[in-house]
Amino acid sequence: MYFTHLFVPLHTIMTKSIKNIVFDLGGVLVGLDGQRSIEAFDRLGCEAVSQYIIDHRTEDLFYRIELGLIDTHGFCEEIRQMTSTAATDEEMVAAWNALLTELTDHRALRLLQLREAGYKLFLLSNTNDMHWQHCAHVLFPKEVLEAFERVFLSYEMQLAKPDSRIFKQLLQETGIAADETLFIDDNRENIEAAQALDIHTYHNPTIDKWTEALPL
Repeated sequence: MYFTHLFVPLHTIMTKSIKNIVFDLGGVLVGLDGQRSIEAFDRLGCEAVSQYIIDHRTEDLFYRIELGLIDTHGFCEEIRQMTSTAATDEEMVAAWNALLTELTDHRALRLLQLREAGYKLFLLSNTNDMHWQHCAHVLFPKEVLEAFERVFLSYEMQLAKPDSRIFKQLLQETGIAADETLFIDDNRENIEAAQALDIHTYHNPTIDKWTEALPL
C-alpha cells in the first residue's frame, strides 16, 4: 500500500508517475470563514444554527444536507422550525454561503497550469447544493470549471468522505488508477481513507500550501 506520509513534499510525491489530481473544495480551492456565516445567521435571528458552526457540528441538519437526504427548501424549513425565524429561503442560503470565500486568481491559475501540463483534474467534495451552486455560478470562472474532468459531490452521491466507498466510486467511474492518482485534502481522516486504497495523498495544512509546493 502507498501509505504516503501526511507531510511528504509534493515534489517527492509527483515523481511517482502521477497522472491524475483529485482536489477537495473547502480549505483547498476556496476558503472557509465560519465567522461570516455565523454573523449572517445571527442577523436573521438564527443563533441556533450559528451554534452548529461554532461547535463544528457535522451531524443532524448539516450532515443530512451534505448527503442529499434533504433539499435546500427542506434545510431552510428545518431552520425556521428550530429558530422561529421568518427569514426566506434566499436569505438563509445567502447566510450559509457566506461561509465560502473566493477562489483566488493564484489558485485558479495553478489549476489551469496543471491542466495545461497534462494532468487530469477531478473535484471530490463533501458539500451541499447551496455551496456548490455558489461555487459553480459565482466563485469559479468558466475556464476553471471546464478544467475538471469530473466533479464528485457528496450530496449527489449520497456518500461522504472519509467513507471508502466514495473514493472507490470515483476510481470506478473514471477508470483512473489509484497509484497514478494524487488526492489533496485538508482533513486528516480523509487523507488516511484515501491512502488505505493506495491513492497517493497530500495533506494541505493551509489553503495555499499546495500551490506553493506542487511542481509543474
